[in-house]
Formats: sequence, C-alpha cells, structure tokens
Amino acid sequence: MTQRNPNPFQPSSDPTLEEYGRATSIEIKNLKLNKHFSQETHCFTATVYIDGKRAFSAENEGRGGPNDYHPYGKPKKAGEKRNAQLSDFKNAMSDARREAERYIEAKGEDYDWAVERFGDTDELIDWVITDLINEIQLLKEMRYRLKKYVCAYNTRTHLMDKWEITPTQSNIDPIKKYHEKMPYIWLNELSESDALKYWRNARD
Repeated sequence: MTQRNPNPFQPSSDPTLEEYGRATSIEIKNLKLNKHFSQETHCFTATVYIDGKRAFSAENEGRGGPNDYHPYGKPKKAGEKRNAQLSDFKNAMSDARREAERYIEAKGEDYDWAVERFGDTDELIDWVITDLINEIQLLKEMRYRLKKYVCAYNTRTHLMDKWEITPTQSNIDPIKKYHEKMPYIWLNELSESDALKYWRNARD
C-alpha cells in the first residue's frame, strides 16, 4: 500500500523528512497504523496538526471508507466548554479543507477535477493524510532495507538493485568494484536524506 510520492510533504517530527521542507502546514503525529486490517485504505489513528497546533483526531477502519474526524481528546460535558470544543473543531476542519485544497491545486492541472469535485468536502484532507502516512512508511521501509542489504539506484533504468549481504564497507567495496561501469548510486554510502531522494523516485 505504500506508494512513492514524487512531490512529498512531511511531518516535522522526523529530521530526515524535515530536511526537505514541508509543502503543507498539515502534519500527523501519534500515528498508529494497523497493516493487518489495512485493506482498501490505511487502518490508522493519528493526531492532526495545522501550523504546528494540535487540531483534531483522525482514524480509518481500513475498509475503503472515508476518514473519521473528531475533536481531540475526551468530549467535554454539555455547556460552554463543549460548545468551545466543537467550535474549535469546526474551525480546524475549515482550515484543513482550505490547506488540502491548496496542496492539491499545487499538484497541477491534472488535479483540477479533484478540487472542483471535492473542494467543499473532507475528501482532500483524506488525500493529504494518506500521502503523509505513505511518506512515513516509505522512509521506514528504506531504513529497514539499507540496514539489511547493499542497495544501489540505477540512474539509467531508475530501478533499485540490491544485494542480500550485510552493508558493511568491506562488503560494499567489492560489489562496487565489480559493477564500477554501472551507473549506480550507492545508497548505503549516502546520508539518509540524500538516499531518500533516490529511493522515493525509484521505479518498482
């Protein structure tokens, strides 16, 4: 379900992702993802932040339906506090819709139909959160593989090649020498943020 996003935006909680800068003010934190129950959509719970401020909670059962959004924290008892909580939630959702629409518009004219169709709904917020989860999972996958394998990005085919051997320098050097005429970028030797640039754009 993890997809590479050529125009990513990231939560600020991870320094590797933050190094790219964020293309949206929407972030997710406290992500709990259940891959077992993720079918047509991610099964998750998370806290959504806008401009660094905690805004609301989000969740999805993973069965293909839209995300559920609700005020962060326990519901307040009826009265002024409850009214204030609901008012803050309503305002935060309005801010999230505007920001999601702005992000989708920035993707280009191929997405004009989505803005026109979903601009007044929560659908585009769902898209933003899905991309954020995909980005987090992509980095997690890359970290796992770079710790376990020797990985190289082929600049000609845009494919990622790997060798199932522990990526110590003593193991990497002979492989590099054998393939010295190949247009490879050796990811294990790059900083994590630089490696992610190639990992994100590699063809499956």
